[in-house]
Amino acid sequence: MTDSSTVWSSDDQLATFVQQAEQRIYNSVQFPSLRKNVLGITSANNPYLTCPDDFLAPYSLAVYSYAQPTGTGASGTYTVTVSSATNIQTGQYVFGTGVATDAQVVSISGTTVTLNIANTATVSGVLTFQSKYFYLLNKDVNFIREAYPIPTGSGNTGRPRHYAIFGPYVVSQTVTNELSFILGPTPDISYNVELHYYYYPESIVTAGTTWLSENFDTALLYGALREGYFFIKAETEITNILQSKYDEAMTLAKRLGDGMERQDAYRSGQVRYPVR
Repeated sequence: MTDSSTVWSSDDQLATFVQQAEQRIYNSVQFPSLRKNVLGITSANNPYLTCPDDFLAPYSLAVYSYAQPTGTGASGTYTVTVSSATNIQTGQYVFGTGVATDAQVVSISGTTVTLNIANTATVSGVLTFQSKYFYLLNKDVNFIREAYPIPTGSGNTGRPRHYAIFGPYVVSQTVTNELSFILGPTPDISYNVELHYYYYPESIVTAGTTWLSENFDTALLYGALREGYFFIKAETEITNILQSKYDEAMTLAKRLGDGMERQDAYRSGQVRYPVR
């Protein structure tokens, strides 16, 4: 029989048991603390977008056009003159000194931008042009390749509508560990991106304290003990008790993560349990 005192004396092994428990818990319950938001920018005529280093799976990916040139305009007129019209598109909302509330771009001619509402005062300074958020549909790579066969060809560029996880990103023929997205159609300009995604938070082993340790320490405790006692092949009676305690803790955790915090989730396909 394995000498448990020898096994449990290793800090590295104890840390492994804790990390294994965290991983099991994080893959069993979709806690909000496992979500992260990051902002990025696409490149014109480049269908690829690098995923964050800690990316595991997507929740949503949205793009929006954005520009902040300086601008001028007379009060009561429907136009503003900007320093650069790059990334300005029809339909964008416009914000700035002298610009009317809810003003939108109607047309663009050179550096002259026509708005749907007259300026309320003299326009000056930095103006913000921003479209609404457009959420992309998650597809397979083969769908995007079929729908947009020539990434920078005619009819294959524009505002992205679909995305897929493409695989490891390649830099100078060297494959990195980071994944990348492929977008379709290929961005015609530089779009701002907001990615909402699933990741593993830093382990309590290195962080000292985590959301899980502060809110569901029983699940983490019994999960780590479960991993350890299975490792040393402890008596069935002990492992059954630990499994029962772990299951009790996880039932409460799932009630929170997949029940109470999911009642108003919009996206279909996410795990939901009714809370009674």
